[in-house]
Amino acid sequence: MAQNYILNRVVFSLLLFLLPSFAAAQTEEYKDYIVKKGDTLWDISNRELQDPFLWPKVWKENPGINNPDRIYPEQRIKIPLYISQKEIVPKIKPVAKPILQPEIPKEEPLAKQIEPAKREYLVPKDVLIAGGFIGDSGNGVGRITDSQTGRTILAKGDFAYIETVSPVKKGDKFFIIHVVEKVMHPTTGSKVGYLIEVLGIAEMVNSDQDDPKVQIIASFSEVPLGSLLRDYYNLEPLLAPENPRKPNVNGYVVATKQLHAVNGNWDIVYLDKGRSDGLEIGDMLATTLQNKHKIVNGTIQIINLGETTSTAVIRKNEIETTRGDGVTGITQE
Repeated sequence: MAQNYILNRVVFSLLLFLLPSFAAAQTEEYKDYIVKKGDTLWDISNRELQDPFLWPKVWKENPGINNPDRIYPEQRIKIPLYISQKEIVPKIKPVAKPILQPEIPKEEPLAKQIEPAKREYLVPKDVLIAGGFIGDSGNGVGRITDSQTGRTILAKGDFAYIETVSPVKKGDKFFIIHVVEKVMHPTTGSKVGYLIEVLGIAEMVNSDQDDPKVQIIASFSEVPLGSLLRDYYNLEPLLAPENPRKPNVNGYVVATKQLHAVNGNWDIVYLDKGRSDGLEIGDMLATTLQNKHKIVNGTIQIINLGETTSTAVIRKNEIETTRGDGVTGITQE
């Protein structure tokens, strides 16, 4: 009995000692932030929450910001820290009486299994989708006409009303797109297609054909009213090949884009060559400068394929790659 009493007193004292630590482990939910010159919600989310794609959530927590592109120095905003914080749950191991076990002869340890090296994706999924593509048409299957809140700029989580060219049903998904420009070939002057930027993904939340409503379930950039809709299809990044192909394909860079993404800036280029020219996702090509001499400037890797065009990410370059630069096979040294 005396031993049990002493043991209970020890456990009780231990709990009293740990309680202040548990309380201190709780984290703040919000942080006041004073906007500095040059700040954007993208930069603030990247710096404070370690994920720039959380900027729509920061915007939602600050209803006084009507346009996410218009924040000003000395403006006070709230940073929702709870988004990136995990609750710390303390664990107390129960005190148990030792149980004597018969000694078991030690066995030789099993040989450690060698785990295969983890392979990475060519690019993150967000970069693959937001990178866009060159399409043969600048038209969509519908457009966003109005918002539930009256805002003209929308983001992830917002509801919007749409009109479509054909009936839709609950659960249908769409890419939200912006037609950047008509792409003309830099040497022949012929039309290549339209440069399509993917702003986000929307999903139907009702079945009212007279007033169809969607929710934006992903946004890679701000979504203005009037944005077009295209049919959604699953777009998953492929694993980076261990030994990428280096096909002997010659073509041109017909458009470029600098994409802000999770890990910094991704330079994206669009080519006048695609699946029909023998390209495959993961292929590596060289870029050459616009010069009377064939001067290799860097390397690119195909991340998305069309029949006659493709999207690639720049892996290395000495000078900025621009529209009209050449594309060629990598010379084996």
